[in-house]
Amino acid sequence: MTPMKRSVQTQVSEPFMESWGEESLPELPAEQSLTEYSDLEEAPSAHTLYVGHLNPQFSVPVLACLLRDTLERLEMPVAREHIEVVRRPRKAYALVQVTVHRDTLASLPWRLQTALEEHLILKELAARGKDLLLSEAQGPFSHREIVGKDQLFQGAFLGSETRNMEFKRGSGEYLSLAFKHHVRRYVCAFLNSEGGSLLVGVEDSGLVQGIRCSHRDEDRARLLVDSILQGFKPQIFPDAYTLTFIPVISTSETSVPLKVIRLTVHTPKAQSQPQLYQTDQGEVFLRRDGSIQGPLSASAIQEWCRQRWLVELGKLEEKMKALMMEKEQLQQQLQQHGPVSCTCCVL
Repeated sequence: MTPMKRSVQTQVSEPFMESWGEESLPELPAEQSLTEYSDLEEAPSAHTLYVGHLNPQFSVPVLACLLRDTLERLEMPVAREHIEVVRRPRKAYALVQVTVHRDTLASLPWRLQTALEEHLILKELAARGKDLLLSEAQGPFSHREIVGKDQLFQGAFLGSETRNMEFKRGSGEYLSLAFKHHVRRYVCAFLNSEGGSLLVGVEDSGLVQGIRCSHRDEDRARLLVDSILQGFKPQIFPDAYTLTFIPVISTSETSVPLKVIRLTVHTPKAQSQPQLYQTDQGEVFLRRDGSIQGPLSASAIQEWCRQRWLVELGKLEEKMKALMMEKEQLQQQLQQHGPVSCTCCVL
């Protein structure tokens, strides 16, 4: 974008010129044009634009095409690959990477309203009974890189729950009431399986909502998790789990920041013999097919031990087969080469 040059005319009265004196007038530097000031104009910068209340009845390609046409009418052209549409059965939104001036971004609301009044934008682009929402996301975001990042966007879809992933909405007094019980159940179950993560602030459907969590709440949650896990048997070391608080970016302002609490239990290290972890209250939980089993009875624990021993026995049998095959190959190589003769000469 080429900066516009501005011309300035300065008028000075003759009496003022005479009183100042011809020799006392300061000389301006040669060719100190006003373009230097115009060069200070803010350059376009990259922003992430959040477009909410899209009509979920349209497919993703159709929404992307309509949205690109809409942004062009708002004097904000954007390439198709910079538009990322997230569509759910009852909700749809988009994240658009744009490079514009900040004042252009600030004027979006009234320009959108003007375009709607002049029928320049298809009204069906917005969901029924709602107005199209355009706002700037406070930071970079990519839907393909949600998990494991430093921030999440409210309304983003994290997928479905799996054997190693559990979602909890965590609304209301969750942190002071239910959180400690879920820590016991899921950490124990993950330890007795292949590890996993508990995410608080995510709906069962996989949509990120966030939970109100201040710095004081973070400190309390850390102390609570540490105190509970210290009572587990066998002993759990600090490197066996990770507790993180992921900020949630929301288009609406809240007095208390929204976050997703992620408690990750790392895959247990291989032991010489199977171990069964129990909580600080002596209960045992298992994770199977995305659900929690427990607290287990004595017979269920015996069955778990039998299955784990069968797994270990199968691994040993596989190693024995591999060693036997290697032994047979070495024997065949010796038979093919025949006996080795040596002739010694003594001088």
